[in-house]
Amino acid sequence: MAGVIWFTGLSCAGKTTLATRLKEEFENRGIIPQLLDGDEVREIFGGDLGYSRSDRIMNVKRIAFASMLLAENGTNTIVANIAPFYEVRDFIRRITRTYLQVYVTASLDTLKGRDKKGLYVKLRNPDVGDVIGLDDEYDVPRNPDVIVDTDQETAVGAIERIIKCCRTKGIL
Repeated sequence: MAGVIWFTGLSCAGKTTLATRLKEEFENRGIIPQLLDGDEVREIFGGDLGYSRSDRIMNVKRIAFASMLLAENGTNTIVANIAPFYEVRDFIRRITRTYLQVYVTASLDTLKGRDKKGLYVKLRNPDVGDVIGLDDEYDVPRNPDVIVDTDQETAVGAIERIIKCCRTKGIL
């Protein structure tokens, strides 16, 4: 059965890195998944949404709808997107039959050290918007299926645990 594996967490925590590695692991097993990255989806729509709470919610709902459709049509979908609020993550759970939530976390020092876009340096850059977790809220997930602390765990170890959880959920 196909499902949605959603990586949530602050910018630079390691969501995209882990999502990409999981995609490679699926492909090594002969399963071709679809990877949806939140930044790429935002770009596809030409920047029609800003960074207000309602715009962030709409962006996540777009991604959730696409991932749900893909999963319902037999494609495992891996999503790397902050999905910062309880209400959007609850929405994803409601509309997705087989859903695995991976909360990716790291210390603020680590996030700042990985910050290639300058998000944490330019907190109020009008081109970037408010930074989730610093000057805009991030609701820490209540019941994630997997928690990955990228300060403490290697990507290899994290992927092994995520694969195990995928098996438990019937995704693999």
